[in-house]
Amino acid sequence: MECVALSPSSSHFITDGKFTRFADWRFIHKARLNLVPLNGAQQWKTGNDRRCRRCPAADETLPHVLNHCKRASRAWQLRHNSLVTRIKNAVSPKCTILGENQDISGSGLRPDLFLQHKNDYYLVDVTVPFDNRCAAFDTAFQRKVNKYAPVVNELKSQGINATVIPFIVGSLGSWYPPNDVFMRKFCAKSYINLFRKLCVSDTIKWSRDIYIEHLTGHRQFSEEETTLTSQPVDQADE
Repeated sequence: MECVALSPSSSHFITDGKFTRFADWRFIHKARLNLVPLNGAQQWKTGNDRRCRRCPAADETLPHVLNHCKRASRAWQLRHNSLVTRIKNAVSPKCTILGENQDISGSGLRPDLFLQHKNDYYLVDVTVPFDNRCAAFDTAFQRKVNKYAPVVNELKSQGINATVIPFIVGSLGSWYPPNDVFMRKFCAKSYINLFRKLCVSDTIKWSRDIYIEHLTGHRQFSEEETTLTSQPVDQADE
């Protein structure tokens, strides 16, 4: 709950339920309190098998199900892409989109979006870490900065003012306030308030679907729900 408390937008749906399905509502409150019926989450039971029912190499905890069980890799990708599309739609009126999931300067690194606004360039990369205290978000942020530092240095050597923008939303729908610093450059305050809520609800929706699919084995989404050129999402980024 420490991550949820970072922003009121993380719990925007409590009073009016906007942008949130009933199924998501039923899931998210239990999930944030770690009261979901997973093998590795029932700590009060002794002698029970804690292994994941899909990949027995790990304990079946909520972080494992939402961010590390590789059977959900396609859903990770779509969860990630839904946020990229939200960002793209929000900034495109004022930014030029130079690339989407494309190699920059021959580095082999492919940020989700490469944007230009006047004389400034932005490498936007989305990540959805598990909401494991605020330190997890700060670590994910710094990991992205370090990852793209060689690209930024290369661009700056060419006289290009480039900045890495790690964009973070927790897999349980926690909004990371530093995201606002970037969004304020291109969006009105009223739209940013809406944008936060949409990103939070989108993430909760996908995490709920990942969780239910893990339990039941039944696919919870269709391939038509992909919204950006497909790219692999590493579990370290999730």
